[in-house]
Amino acid sequence: MVNSSHNDKNRDAGNGNFGDNPWRAMGLIGSVGGTIAACLGLGYWIGSKMNDGYGAIAGMAAGFVVAVIMTILLIRTFIGGKAK
Repeated sequence: MVNSSHNDKNRDAGNGNFGDNPWRAMGLIGSVGGTIAACLGLGYWIGSKMNDGYGAIAGMAAGFVVAVIMTILLIRTFIGGKAK
């Protein structure tokens, strides 16, 4: 006899959620972390090459803004929405 509960429909990985698939969730976490690190590092590098003073800080700030936008688009793509 199979005992099904009302939460079984939430475990279906095909409904757009992460379901019980931990690999998909870990992929999202890794992608978000990599995106943030790459944007901050690239912003720091570009900012330090452009200016001797506060260029690195300004570059990291710009990189952070880009990282937030990219993370939002990445999460939308992972959960099944359209990334415009």
